[in-house]
Amino acid sequence: MAYNLKSREIIDGTESTWMEGTPYAFSVENPNTALSPFTGMTRQHWLDAAHFLTDGVFQHVNGIDDPITLPKQNEISYPQPHDPKHRFQAAEFEGLVRTMMAASPVLVDNPETVCNGLNIRDYYGNQILLATDPKSPRYWGRITDFTKETGRMQYQQTVEGAALVINLMNTKSQIWDHYSGKEKQQVADLVSDYAHSLTIGHNWRFFNVLMLTFLKVNGFAIDEAALTDHLQHLLSNHVGDGWYIDDTNYDFYNPWGFHFYGPLWCKWYGYEHEPEIAAIIERRNREFILNWPRFFSRDGKQLMWGRSIIYRFAASTAFGAHFLMNDPVLDPGFARRIASANMMQFMGREDLYVNGLPCLGYYGPFEPLIQFYSCAASPFWCAKTFVALTLPEDSPFWTAPENEGFWPELGNRSETIELSGPGMQVVNHGSTGTTELRTGKVLLHDTYYNQLQFNPDFPLETETPLGTNAASYSIREKDMGHDFRIPLNFAFNKIEDGLLYRLQNTQPLGLGDPNKGGVNRGPERIDLCDIPLPGGVIRVDRVRVPYRNELQLGHFALPGAALVEKVGGGLVASIEDGRKLAMMPVHGWDRIDVAQHQGLNPEADESTVLYAERIREKDYSGMEVFVTVLLHRLDGGDWTDDELHPIASLELLPWAPSGNACGVKLALKDGREYLIDYGDADGRRII
Repeated sequence: MAYNLKSREIIDGTESTWMEGTPYAFSVENPNTALSPFTGMTRQHWLDAAHFLTDGVFQHVNGIDDPITLPKQNEISYPQPHDPKHRFQAAEFEGLVRTMMAASPVLVDNPETVCNGLNIRDYYGNQILLATDPKSPRYWGRITDFTKETGRMQYQQTVEGAALVINLMNTKSQIWDHYSGKEKQQVADLVSDYAHSLTIGHNWRFFNVLMLTFLKVNGFAIDEAALTDHLQHLLSNHVGDGWYIDDTNYDFYNPWGFHFYGPLWCKWYGYEHEPEIAAIIERRNREFILNWPRFFSRDGKQLMWGRSIIYRFAASTAFGAHFLMNDPVLDPGFARRIASANMMQFMGREDLYVNGLPCLGYYGPFEPLIQFYSCAASPFWCAKTFVALTLPEDSPFWTAPENEGFWPELGNRSETIELSGPGMQVVNHGSTGTTELRTGKVLLHDTYYNQLQFNPDFPLETETPLGTNAASYSIREKDMGHDFRIPLNFAFNKIEDGLLYRLQNTQPLGLGDPNKGGVNRGPERIDLCDIPLPGGVIRVDRVRVPYRNELQLGHFALPGAALVEKVGGGLVASIEDGRKLAMMPVHGWDRIDVAQHQGLNPEADESTVLYAERIREKDYSGMEVFVTVLLHRLDGGDWTDDELHPIASLELLPWAPSGNACGVKLALKDGREYLIDYGDADGRRII
């Protein structure tokens, strides 16, 4: 097997050696470069990866009746010392069913698999019975009882109940079919309580759908109207291009949620009993999956974007799940190439593991990514990607040779995909092999949504009130003592001539309250226009902030102390691994500078950000347009003068053809010409 057992352990905030041996990380042994010339990974390597994760878990389990209670890694994650009992039960629930997502394909492949002296099939089968038995101290508890004790609300048990039934369906022959009728009824009683209880009106509805469907296909009674209601509302969340809105968000809950649970439901039940609904799910899955490879870099790295990023390579779940559909349309060799590389983006790194387990962070531990619903077992949602191991060995997903899809034909060009449904623009840069995502429908004030653009090779930083925030505008009122702010939200305006127009709002609630040191001076808005370049973008942005202020624009962050040079009127920053950034101010800025950050970057303790700044000393002195060239490289090479200065001519228009102030005529050296007109942006905004 391609794994070993050494890791870091955190006890009382200190780090120590957990086991002796070579550094602890998953490695691909005996790579098959004929079938998989880019990653070397085959189906067996995927099984090895699942086994590796399972082995790490079972170092914390000593007996068949012991629950999986993984060591708490920090003070932020749940359960907290004074939490109600159901939170502690939920953490145990997560520990069992999320780790089982990694263990399931291993025990299906070999039911006699032993980890730390325990047969994992017998262990999980026994633990499920203990946890669903009301007389057992391991009982997970009923939501109906929680509601009586703490009120009617959503409970984490709904989420984990769906994971439980997915595991039971995947291990039907090994576990479920071996239960007695009484034992099956015991499990079904608790699942039914979760399935028929209150849920959240977004991807959570799929948890109820899967639990209800599990009960139905196994002969247990359900509320049919509830199942229909959940399906109606889920499918009504579709906005176009195969994307679903998840409450108010667009993020990874599409590939690891909607386009994971949907194909599962079709396979379990829909194709046979609800073909009309299954056809809708399949059609939208096709629309989504054909563009999903565009969100990854050429070498398979994922974007750092949105909430729950600690689930990491769960972002690739939709690739394997797509091949559960009756008529898959995605190139299977391309799908496996991305999914394998995305897995190894994380599993091959030593800093991923704490206590032998994927840590709460991105690469290493990183507390800004931890949400209130995260516990030590939460990162095992990454094991959703092992849905691919439920595909037969002769599935094209496993037999097709790896390939790079559209990338070879791209050459040095940049290609743009426009998704007006979710308000996104995705740019694949052939010259650098990376991808940039720009989002236009964002209602959350959250660092990991409110960036001007996302790039898998430049992981995001958390925000700081001191300013110089990466990949973002930062603003504050001058001389008022306020902190710098990043955007509250983004609104989609239009996609026109290949350019994405967005509107950014930065004014926080309460700014106009005199008791909070502010005066209501109207909205703070920045109209954004992005012009894609090979290996970068030209920003042409109109700032609508009426009072005196300090405005900054940050480039991506580089992990570590970068080498910074003045080049052609701008700044270039680089680090030893070849990552390199250029920031060239063209119009509107007072100065350009560099900031060193501490503790904000998920990849390094220290980081470097190039930023431009303008200070306005007077209130009500007119709208302004800012033009900036932002470039990136991954090979450490240099830019030509034309690449650093791609604009041939620039003309500012007092009034654009639409009647809006501050239009821009722009001609590029590559022959492209644009008339930038922010026309009627406020009429299209969603904020």
